[in-house]
Amino acid sequence: MSDDETVSKPASCKKRKSFGRMTDVAKKLCLSSHETGEDCHCKKLKCFESVTPDIRRTLISDFNQIKTYDEQSVYLCGLIACKPVTRHRPRKPENDADFHSYSYTYKVRALKNNDLCEIPVCYKVFLSLHGITAKRVQTLQEALKTTGKAPLDKRGKHENRPNKILEEVADSVFEHIKSFQARQSHYSLAKSKKLYLPDDLNVKKMYNMYKEKFPDHKVSYEKYREIFNSKFNISFGYPRSDTCSFCDKVSVQIDALNDKIKKTNPDLNEYKELSVELESLQTKKELHLRKAKTFYDRKRAARQEAQKNPQKEAIAMDFEKNLPVPNIQTNDVYYRRQLSFYMFNVHVLSTAEAVFYTYPEVCGKKGSDDVSSVLFDFIFNHLDPQVEELTIFCDSCGGQNKNYTIFRLIHYIVHFIKRLKSIKLVFPVRGHSYLECDRNMGLINQKTRVELPSEWNSVVESARAKPSPFKVVSCDDQKIFKAWSKFLSDIYVKKCPFKSRPVRECGN
Repeated sequence: MSDDETVSKPASCKKRKSFGRMTDVAKKLCLSSHETGEDCHCKKLKCFESVTPDIRRTLISDFNQIKTYDEQSVYLCGLIACKPVTRHRPRKPENDADFHSYSYTYKVRALKNNDLCEIPVCYKVFLSLHGITAKRVQTLQEALKTTGKAPLDKRGKHENRPNKILEEVADSVFEHIKSFQARQSHYSLAKSKKLYLPDDLNVKKMYNMYKEKFPDHKVSYEKYREIFNSKFNISFGYPRSDTCSFCDKVSVQIDALNDKIKKTNPDLNEYKELSVELESLQTKKELHLRKAKTFYDRKRAARQEAQKNPQKEAIAMDFEKNLPVPNIQTNDVYYRRQLSFYMFNVHVLSTAEAVFYTYPEVCGKKGSDDVSSVLFDFIFNHLDPQVEELTIFCDSCGGQNKNYTIFRLIHYIVHFIKRLKSIKLVFPVRGHSYLECDRNMGLINQKTRVELPSEWNSVVESARAKPSPFKVVSCDDQKIFKAWSKFLSDIYVKKCPFKSRPVRECGN
């Protein structure tokens, strides 16, 4: 080599850092992506003749559905038999021979003619049927030979972590996330304890705020996000739960049965049983949807009847989404408890007029007394005096609409005050309660900059022009709210004489 020639150093093959979500995805792919290999063509066991194509597909499918690496190892160890070697036949001199102290046999379990049987297979087919490598089986053999049980996966469980963040830094991340003022969703309290942050916030913004507040702390975004996901049950936005849990449950069961039916032989009794069960679930779902459709059909019929007859009217009523005060994009706002601004909407179905009763949380709550007060005010101050029969459509929230206080109130209005001849309450099937009130809320710009509760009133009033602007009734003075439960207890029995939960329609 001449002096002019230079030797280039090879580029350092630095391993890519693996962390966060991509690692989790890779692990799941490794666990669920095994594929059946080739035939061994052995003449002794004739493995691929004993293990039919249907059994092979079932074996690899079931193996891929095992969730963890350790569970797969336990399953595989149950198919390997380990026996001491009783006789050696060395081809080399005993001093040079490498004796095996144990021998291993392999099998698979499968259904044949509705009977569970164990099929012996050779080493190569055992690897092929499960889509695994020889190294993995050697690890299992060594564990069975030394401990007699399946080995545990120790990857990633070491304590030698030079980049591990300090406890005080992790505590600062925890306290920073905790400092954000989250709230519970009004419509999902019975389903979960999840908290919600404003919908204009996200983990990336929170991480940037943390870096501004603690510039000396070395915390990566992935670590911040990991603490957010593992230590907190928080989401963004304040969604309303409009999905039906029964529909979701039955749909999942139907999909699962369809998958089972595809894998089952049509000649077996199990196929017929699955078909009957599938038909039963489809019938239940259809009946449930028909009941839900009945609510919307009645609402449509009530609206058409009210448009024809001035003595009849139909309304839909519901609480809208809580709006924050102040509603501004300043970082400091996210750390503090904001004032909630309540809105109760009454939508007149015949004319599409909408009345919003608004008040901050310091002036009223969202219970049965508040709903009774607002409903009473609407009937006597906003309902057309010609109306004699009123139909009310609302959801089945027990703390607001479907309760003994509301039932006593409508009876009191009809039979004591005699303002109306009849009032009918119609409740939908749970999960199917979409009302015109939800459409009205969609017209309000919820990202408007607001600093005072009164400013939300202006936003609501200007949210719609046709067919008529929204009417806003401000309840700041609290004069509208009355203690109806206490008042009605002096007139009626204190305990409801019937079960209110199964009620779908009632009237007075």
